[in-house]
Formats: sequence, C-alpha cells, structure tokens
Amino acid sequence: MQNEHILVAEDDLGLQTSLSFILEDEGFALTLVPNGKVAFEKIQDAYQKGHMFDLLITDIQMPELNGLQLIKSISQAGIDLPIIVTTGYGDKQTLIELIRLGCDDFLSKPFEPDDVCQKVHEILSKVRTHKAMEEQKYSELIKENIDLSREIDSYKRSFSSLRKELDSAIITYNDLICLREDAYKVPIAYRIQSLKDLGGDYVDIRNTKEGCDFIIADVAGHDMAASYHTVMIKSFFDENCRTQKDGNTFFQLLNLALMENGKNERMVTGIFLRLDLQKKHAEAISAAHPKLFLFDSQKQELRQIDIEGSVLGMFEDATFETSKFSISSGDRLIFYSDGIPNAFHIDGPTGKKHTLKESGLCQLLDESMHLTLSGMVSNVWKKIEAFTRCKQTDDMLLFALEIP
Repeated sequence: MQNEHILVAEDDLGLQTSLSFILEDEGFALTLVPNGKVAFEKIQDAYQKGHMFDLLITDIQMPELNGLQLIKSISQAGIDLPIIVTTGYGDKQTLIELIRLGCDDFLSKPFEPDDVCQKVHEILSKVRTHKAMEEQKYSELIKENIDLSREIDSYKRSFSSLRKELDSAIITYNDLICLREDAYKVPIAYRIQSLKDLGGDYVDIRNTKEGCDFIIADVAGHDMAASYHTVMIKSFFDENCRTQKDGNTFFQLLNLALMENGKNERMVTGIFLRLDLQKKHAEAISAAHPKLFLFDSQKQELRQIDIEGSVLGMFEDATFETSKFSISSGDRLIFYSDGIPNAFHIDGPTGKKHTLKESGLCQLLDESMHLTLSGMVSNVWKKIEAFTRCKQTDDMLLFALEIP
C-alpha cells in the first residue's frame, strides 16, 4: 500500500525539521511548506489532479496566509481534508472557531513525538475506517443486484417516512416558538423568522410567584438536530420553572446535558432572566449570547447589559456571567439572536458589504422607543428587513418585554 501523504504547513524551520523526523520515521510521505498560501496552492493542485493529501498539519501563526485563513479557504473550496492544528495560542475562542471550521484535532506547543504520532495515527485510522465502510457499502450495493423499480420504490418509501419526520419536527418547532403575548405578567412582543423550515432560535417565558422567568437561546444549525436541542432546552426550562433554581445552576445543568449528548455536536448560546416584579429587581445570566438592551424609562436612556460567559455544550468548566440590576415601571428589555447584528446587504454598484452590527440595532431601537412595545418591535423588524433587502442569511429573533 502506498505511504500516506501528509502536508505540513509550518514557518518555523526547527519545528518543520522535528515534524519531518517524527513522521518520516513513522513511514509517512511528507510535503513541507512555509506558510498557508503555499499550502493552499499545493492542496488545490492535488485536488485538481485527484491525488489529495491524506492529512494536513498546520500552524496557526504563519505569514501571508495564517492557519485559520487556510482552513477557511479549504472549507470554502469544498475540499474534504482531515486537519490537525498546532498552536501555542489555544484560547477558547480560537478553539471554537477551529471547531466551527471543521478542524479534526489539536497539538499544543511544545509537543512530544509520541503526542504527534498518536494524533496522526488516530485521525488517519478514522479516515481509513470511513473509507473502508464506504467501499463495503458500495460493494454490497453492487452485489445485491436489486431490481431498479423495487429500489426506486424503497427510496420513495424512505423519503416519505423522512418527510413525515421532518413535517413533525417543523410542527414541533413552530409550537415551541409560539407565545401568547397577553399571557404573562409583563407585556411582551416578538418577531422570529427561521432561515429554513427548522431553526435554532428559541424563546420562552413563564410566570412565577414573584414575576417571570425568561430564556432566549440560539442553537447552531437549521436542521432536525437543532430542533432536537431546542426541545431539550425547553424541557430543562420547564423543569427549572418548577424547581426555581437560579439561572447559573440552570445553565450548568443544561451544559452537562449537552456535553453528554455529544461534545461539540451543537453549540448553544443563551440568556436566562429572572424578574422580581415585587422588588423591582432583575437578574440576567449569559452563556455567550449577544448582550441584551435595557431602556431606562426614567433616564430615557438605552444601554447594553455587559455580560458574556461561556458557550454551552463545549466546555465542562463553563462559567456564566451574572448581572443584577434594578427595574422600574416602563423599562424595556430587548433580546435578540446573532442573526440580527450579523444581518447584511451587498451594495450593488460597489460590491461593498454593509453589516447591521449591534450599533445599528441600537440606533433602530432608539428611533422606535417612543412607540408602544408592539409598535417598536414591528417597526424595528421592518427596518431590519429593509436593510437586508429581504435576503435573510440566518435565523433572526427579536424579543422585548416591558416592566408594568
């Protein structure tokens, strides 16, 4: 069998030499390049010739085209290539971005030869297993020699069954995001629009003895898996409303459940809000969700509540930031998913991309704050649609409540 071919993108000659010794000693064929630009050219050339590399090992910090840019370029080109990243800059945000882009594993500098060999063999073993399974499936399909008409009937039945499951999931999701605006101790107004039939944005509110508990969450993706996660969040929120645990405990328990369900399968952000209308007190807990806006009716001032926290479903040691603040009658709290500040349009004559951003949303809210709560949400939503020219690129959710 031909030796597996590994492409190494590393600008440090010392590390290049070390990786070369380690991997050649293991019997791998190597191609060494000094930066991401040359690496991508090699990958494109190999892809066009039908002799793709079996694995890419790349550094993050490189000249001309860094590791993140290289991985993005590979993904945008639609090239399927296993990737191991070597980096001494392993902050959580970088790791999150790498996972989103499809990186398979990481090597933290400095690394030992055994660590390199173990990671490489693990990844390539998975690739071999996948290829073998695909070849076996193909072989079995050929051997079966099933009559074409029966095969088509089978596909039709499978499609019909899947369509029923999908229709059921769509109905379930639509039920989850449907709220009665007159059913709570606080007036609410909201707009939600999924990019596809199934979305990952979720919002819910429940009356409590003292006031209300509220949750907004954003699950990555627009498929049945995202819908499944929204059902899980709803179940945990229902239970938390019954037990009345604090928001931090709620997120800790939800995070553990998401981790057990499959690490890195779906990332979730969210904000949990507890309102005490008797004491005029609010407590907001964030899991890396976009910051909420507070309109102070006494000061006639719109500001953001500065809380962040960890994403859910990624890290066992996740932490969640809390903000406690006073509220008054007439105050408004505005929540949204990242599809709104990330909304954009392309200017035809110049080709320039214009993104709404949080500052743009803040301006739209400020301009509409004189309207009723429902009127404010409706007006802002129409202006967002006009800004995007009705070309939505992600799930979008805008929710507001007013303190009575």
